[in-house]
Amino acid sequence: MIANIDDLRAQIAGALEVEPEEVADEAHFTEELDFDSLMLLEVATRVEKKYGIPVDDVLVSGAQSLAELHAFVVSKTADESAA
Repeated sequence: MIANIDDLRAQIAGALEVEPEEVADEAHFTEELDFDSLMLLEVATRVEKKYGIPVDDVLVSGAQSLAELHAFVVSKTADESAA
């Protein structure tokens, strides 16, 4: 399954308990969205459940924003579908 940025936005918004419109593509997770390590773990867990990407891979991806997370998830899911 190829990731849709709006689906990832909804996943992050759900973890933050905010409306999806409040999660901008380029908003920095820790600086602008007030993510802490537990919030990052929650998002990584949601990504694993939805896309099958291991939590550890998501955490070490270095994604700092929705746009970066989307690019990472797309690359991982594209690799999976090509295999």
